[in-house]
Amino acid sequence: MEPLIINAEGGTTNGKYLIQFKKGAFVGLKSIQPRVIKYNYLAQSPSSGVLEGLPHYLIGACSPPTIVSRVELPVFRPNEFFFQHHQREGEERWETYCRTIRQLISEHGNLPLSDLRIEDKFEYKQMLFPKNAKKTA
Repeated sequence: MEPLIINAEGGTTNGKYLIQFKKGAFVGLKSIQPRVIKYNYLAQSPSSGVLEGLPHYLIGACSPPTIVSRVELPVFRPNEFFFQHHQREGEERWETYCRTIRQLISEHGNLPLSDLRIEDKFEYKQMLFPKNAKKTA
């Protein structure tokens, strides 16, 4: 079975911070391969987070070239040794796994951790685009 691949840009606020991951990818305790995709850009960040696809792509196409690099970490599969040495008191196993993968991505991708959640982006989007946000959030 192929590992689940976790890309950090799926959980960033603006391409510079790593927000909280959701439970779904970790609850099954399956193998995960963490990846970081970094964008080096002069003007428009590819990590907007609140624009719909087409406007985002048009703005990106009008921007100077962006250089993309990728950090691919080894596949990680949790085991009893991992939980004995990394699980904190009161933490469920999926939370330990999630926290550890998130920390690895943060360190290797040079992305500081943020306490924000994806739902915070929806609230922000609704403030910016009140009519459209209800349809897409």
